Amino acid sequence: MKIRYIHLFIAYILISLSLILFTTVTNFNLTGYSYQYHENGELTIEKGYLIKDQVISTPTNEAIQAIELISKADAYWNVTYVVCLVLFLLLFKSAYKSLRAEKNWKRYVTFYSIVLFSFLVWVISSQITLTEQIETIINNLKGGE
Repeated sequence: MKIRYIHLFIAYILISLSLILFTTVTNFNLTGYSYQYHENGELTIEKGYLIKDQVISTPTNEAIQAIELISKADAYWNVTYVVCLVLFLLLFKSAYKSLRAEKNWKRYVTFYSIVLFSFLVWVISSQITLTEQIETIINNLKGGE
């Protein structure tokens, strides 16, 4: 039975590390926007989750607001996956008989589930607002298309 828990824990660690690697390699966040600095002082803003399409290329000083909002979206995503990983770990801990508290384990699972759901609703609504603000700024940079 203990080997089964070790395998689950190893799978959890591998999934967690894969998510961190994926986020780092693809510049992933829930808004879908990312940016890249270039040596000539230009900034390229890209849109897309896996396949990035260039939205606009502009001098860096003109896109400071967009950079701030995209950085904020990146920070939200980093907090989101860390909190979700911790809550999933607590849910797994509560789900297995030998690892869970003897009393009130259903309450723990219910509480963790409610916290996770509430957190995800908050993050998604925040990301929608950020996405709209970024799109407005990019449209203004493009000249009001």
